[in-house]
Amino acid sequence: MRLPLILFCAAAMAVAGCGTPGAPRPPSLGIPKPISDLQAVRKGATVTLTWTAPIETTDGELVKKAGKMIVVRAPAQGAGGQPVAEVPLQPALKDLRPEKSTATDSLAGLLQTGAPGDFVFYAVDALSSSTRSAGVSNQVAVPLVGTLPAPRRVTAALVPRGVELSWEAARPQPPVWLNSRFFYRVMRRLEGAADAVKAGEIQPSSDNNLFIDTGIDWEKNYQYWVIPVTLWEVPGTQGKPGNKGEIEGDDSPAVSVFAHDSFPPVVPSGLQAVFSGQVRQPGIDLTWTPNTDEDLAGYNVYRRTDESQPLKINTDLVKTPAFQDAGVQPGMRYTYSVSAVDLRGNESGCSPETSEGVPKE
Repeated sequence: MRLPLILFCAAAMAVAGCGTPGAPRPPSLGIPKPISDLQAVRKGATVTLTWTAPIETTDGELVKKAGKMIVVRAPAQGAGGQPVAEVPLQPALKDLRPEKSTATDSLAGLLQTGAPGDFVFYAVDALSSSTRSAGVSNQVAVPLVGTLPAPRRVTAALVPRGVELSWEAARPQPPVWLNSRFFYRVMRRLEGAADAVKAGEIQPSSDNNLFIDTGIDWEKNYQYWVIPVTLWEVPGTQGKPGNKGEIEGDDSPAVSVFAHDSFPPVVPSGLQAVFSGQVRQPGIDLTWTPNTDEDLAGYNVYRRTDESQPLKINTDLVKTPAFQDAGVQPGMRYTYSVSAVDLRGNESGCSPETSEGVPKE
């Protein structure tokens, strides 16, 4: 009984192939997988391309030998193009995470001489050490539109409303076929801040361009620069949707400014004086038109008699556009004026004067 059992097991192991090596696998060709996440951003005439470098081959192994990645620019979608950049493809380690690769290309020549189409198209071809490829990446389109030259002379000055920026006008470069329009984007960064914010946008002027930034906080340092922007559009045809986007030109030089508020509020107006009370307890009531300055802190009230100099008669700032002068004497005539004071202590000039008399006893 024991011998037949042993023979049965041996036969089963032979059928199952237990303990025997499998068929040898063919050696890897080492061809990198195609790139699939190519992106392009244009600023001025410079196109920056980014993508994830492949770390695996088409047969699922790590890239073991150095290769290269060729950036190609074509005049039409799907057409052949010319190499414009080359980036090394490094061997991949076991625990290596995919890394981003970057290349740049200049469109200055095409923008100056004109191009046969509205766009140029980019793709990246990943090649093995033996220059074999599994195919090019996804294609990305970049519009061929002109941008305004970067403003060269940007100046910043303080005005009561905020920071006034001005720069010289510039003639736009002619767009290439695409419908386009131009504007300027004003950027602002607070000193010490990591990110910039958009202060506003204006249309180009044939003369000097002027922009006032009213969104500042006083007593802080700011940095400004101006970016020319081109909006482009391709109309839809035969029921197909169109396409549109924007291209930023080169930044202007930055200008710095300390936003110190030295501007007083508006001079008060509409001052009126009326005697009130009794002769034994005389008083003169003053009213005037409220000041609308956002940073108004209050008012000062000034009084004089005959040819004397005006003297301030309030101890603390008057918070409302009304005041009663109880320090008057019977039989006297007084002349009043009012000034406005902001939160930083800037005081306006005095309002037009008004007079009122106190009856005699």
